Order: sequence, then structure tokens, then C-alpha cells
Amino acid sequence: MEYTVEKKVYKEFERLPTHIQVMAFKQMQNLKTAVNLSELGNVIHMEGTNEPYYRLKFNDYRFLLYHNLETNAVEVLSLKHRKDAYKKQNLPWK
Repeated sequence: MEYTVEKKVYKEFERLPTHIQVMAFKQMQNLKTAVNLSELGNVIHMEGTNEPYYRLKFNDYRFLLYHNLETNAVEVLSLKHRKDAYKKQNLPWK
């Protein structure tokens, strides 16, 4: 599956502890090899929107994803700790 990553995600990634960076990198590799989002297992459609926004959960961290249904490409919008991931200012549809 094709995916793109926003610049701010790289900065968020660099601030993480090393063991979390390894886990996040493995999740990105899984995203790259997956045919669709349902193969990943920890992906759920975000409530509060009809748009194709999803979250990918690993450990205490979350990737916020946007799935372009026409091209079957995924855009990684953010990488945050679970306590911050769902705040209104971090959600693009709020």
C-alpha cells in the first residue's frame, strides 16, 4: 500500500524514546506491505466523522491516518501518545 508521511510526523518520531521509535518503524513497514488497512489489525475508523480517517494503535501511541479511497493510498497525519492523540486540536475534522 502506498503511503505518505507529513513533515510533522518525522519531528514527532524523533522526540520519541528509542524503543518506541523501533515499534513505530515496524508499524510503518507493516503499513507498506499491507494490501488494505484491515490487514493491520489495530486500525479502527475514527468516530465523529464520515471521512475516511483511521487510527493505528501500537503500545501507548497512535498514528492518525487518512485513507484516500480513490487511489488506495494512506496519508500519515500524526504520531502522538494516546493521551494527546484524540484532543480536538489534533483532529483535522474538528
